Amino acid sequence: MTGSANTIDDCRRAVKEDPSSGCGALVTFQWSKAIDNSSETQAWEIGDVLRNTYDRSSDRSISGHDLPRSLVAAIVYELPVGKGKAFGGSMNKIANAVSGGWQVSTIARFASGLPLQVSATNSLSVYGFNVLRPNFTNLKDLNVSNQGPDQWFNTSASVISAPAPFTLGNAPRWLPNLRYGAMQQADVSLQKNFHVFEFMKAQFRAEAFNIANSVQFGRASTTVGASDFGRVTGYAPGAGPRNIQLALRLDF
Repeated sequence: MTGSANTIDDCRRAVKEDPSSGCGALVTFQWSKAIDNSSETQAWEIGDVLRNTYDRSSDRSISGHDLPRSLVAAIVYELPVGKGKAFGGSMNKIANAVSGGWQVSTIARFASGLPLQVSATNSLSVYGFNVLRPNFTNLKDLNVSNQGPDQWFNTSASVISAPAPFTLGNAPRWLPNLRYGAMQQADVSLQKNFHVFEFMKAQFRAEAFNIANSVQFGRASTTVGASDFGRVTGYAPGAGPRNIQLALRLDF
């Protein structure tokens, strides 16, 4: 939170020293834990399946939408350049039209990834069990020192394995330490408003989404025995590479 606090202080100092400029910041931090025995089902993020419909207590775990930590910072800064501003306050109309009135804004988010489920070949489906969980020795044993898309977690049979036929595994519904990749993304926007005519205004925007081109790994394969078990083959939903766009808007 230190960096975010400094940003807010900088904004306050800028406004105090130059009332003609504007700077605003909104920073939120979430620290939470969600627990349930049945989460929502979505096609793109969360697909929850109960192990035993008649005994939901056996599926009590962290929720499919559990997000322990989330930091979001939104900052808007009107550059102090142009007519009536700290710099170039007496510039002519043409110079002011080019260099004055620019505004920079950014939204940055750093958050934990959503949790993952593990499953095994279901030998109890004929008895009404919707899914079969594997056995594992200890949650901490799933961690690997150099996590990467080719080995997202420890897949050793001595750590996680399919249960014996017609038995239930001991893995929880959602695993707290087995998640999507953490989110680290910042979007930046540069914009300027123009008065073209008395009845018409124009706005130019230059926007960069995921400006640092950060990678957010998606869901790992969590089916015991699958050929890609323990590997990540895609990005998290909604995540993608850097995207830059320009736009011009007319209001009349």
